[in-house]
Amino acid sequence: MNLSGAELIVRFLEYAGIEVVAGIPGGASLPIYDALYGSQILHVLARHEQGAGFIAGGMARAGGKTAVCIASSGPGVTNLITAVADAKMDSIPLLAITGQVPTALIGTDAFQEIDTFGLSIPVTKRSYLVKRTEDLVKILPQAWNTTVEGRPGPVWIDVPKDVAFGRIEWDQSKELEYWNIHKNETFGPIAADWISDFDNLISRSQRPVFYVGGGLNRQNAAEAFRILQKRSGFPTVCTLMGLGILSEENPSFLGMLGMHGSRATNMALDEADLLIALGVRFDDRATGKLSEFCPNAKIIHVDLDATEIGKLKTPDLSLKHDVHEVIKLLLDGPFREPIPTRTREKWFERIRFLKESYGLPQPGEEDVLHPFSILKRIADIAGDKVVLTTDVGQHQMWVAQYYPFRRQGSFLTSGGLGTMGFGLPAAIGAALALPDKRIVCVSGDGSIMMNIQELDTLRELGLNVTILLMNNGHLGLVRQQQELFFGSRFSASRFTLPADFARIASSFGIPSFILEDKTTVSETLTEILSMEGPSFAVLNVLPELHVLPMVPSGKANREMIH
Repeated sequence: MNLSGAELIVRFLEYAGIEVVAGIPGGASLPIYDALYGSQILHVLARHEQGAGFIAGGMARAGGKTAVCIASSGPGVTNLITAVADAKMDSIPLLAITGQVPTALIGTDAFQEIDTFGLSIPVTKRSYLVKRTEDLVKILPQAWNTTVEGRPGPVWIDVPKDVAFGRIEWDQSKELEYWNIHKNETFGPIAADWISDFDNLISRSQRPVFYVGGGLNRQNAAEAFRILQKRSGFPTVCTLMGLGILSEENPSFLGMLGMHGSRATNMALDEADLLIALGVRFDDRATGKLSEFCPNAKIIHVDLDATEIGKLKTPDLSLKHDVHEVIKLLLDGPFREPIPTRTREKWFERIRFLKESYGLPQPGEEDVLHPFSILKRIADIAGDKVVLTTDVGQHQMWVAQYYPFRRQGSFLTSGGLGTMGFGLPAAIGAALALPDKRIVCVSGDGSIMMNIQELDTLRELGLNVTILLMNNGHLGLVRQQQELFFGSRFSASRFTLPADFARIASSFGIPSFILEDKTTVSETLTEILSMEGPSFAVLNVLPELHVLPMVPSGKANREMIH
């Protein structure tokens, strides 16, 4: 069998089980697109390469598998970089494939040439510039495996046009030999001494807290942790990326910690004497002033990425290992049986008091158009059928604070990079990966403008995606910080001439609604969330409404504004 490099790429993607890719073609990537013609793979034509990257990112986050995006050289590459960087920060398995000018023109400032390899290195786990067609045989499976081995993340393959056109003889009978993918990763044994040290720290602790994050936010790992938490009864806090691991209804769950966590959460951490950190990286938004984070606590830190252990906070006991494997071992050892609650009854009573006395402020029954009330009403109507994506800003934090997440994988957001423009294309990707779910994208009037062109992609695909736009006429979180920390000098945070978002969505052929009638809001939300295909709803929000509590930059978490 004689194949071109481009045909080999498509053949590999089919072999790897890829059913959907997102991208935008251009001159340098046309050989790949020509090879896609007639393939079983569905190509989603995004309206911007960043949108394509976020669509793939949404598929990977929702489906838990490597997803693929394709772009051309030059501006196609630079437009894609933000989405790839977002995947790197949040440990999302992504394969970016781009076209490049022919190898003979590399370094000549040719039309639409850019140093893709150099630009992509800082935002990927690994990057390749393919110099010979035959090199694709090894590079493709190696890149694929790299996306999921160890800490997941993005890999970039840059394919010059002559490499894509070049031809090789391909022995179909040897594909299994050449393309060794989907192999199960193995981890070394955990020393018995480590388990013993872990057990000793637990035994000496009177006020333990679990601190969990994105490294634990996978189906099997989350299920195992729920058993562990139930047997221990230990109070649990999570990062933004850890929401959904424990159900909001769990009485020992304190919610998100850090800058916009509840006072109860941050107060509990201030009093803890043992912090069991699983799959977290002690991010500044979570810890506040590092030297005063959990000042009274011994720290146990388990993470798959050795570079994260001791990077910001020195643990008393640590382990580089897969957290799911560690939890399984603990369930067979120190936590084989439930721990009697009487051994720490005072601590559990204290947690209950903190939750009741210092939880998040709640809107009144008459505030049916308050963002918090709307979010809870969506949960009531749609239940477990909903997966939420968000953009970045006040609306993101309100979702994190008030939406009652009950299932792992029900919340997809840009955590580490904090990328405005993420929500809509990520929702498209999530809907492609989870066609039986209703995807709700909560966005703000600042964020939606970053990738609003993907409304056209959504309309074309006809996916069950509802956009809830919280519109306050401002860059809300910027305005809030200007009010609190910059003497209310509101510089470049207000949209002087507000856009008519309902009309914009309608112009794309998407049914649009404005949530403004208190008496009919529940009926309107029910209609929006049950209709086939996309829908769009605008909720007008007062610009003075803040995300509180809030820890000022550089302050300890106990120094919250509330």
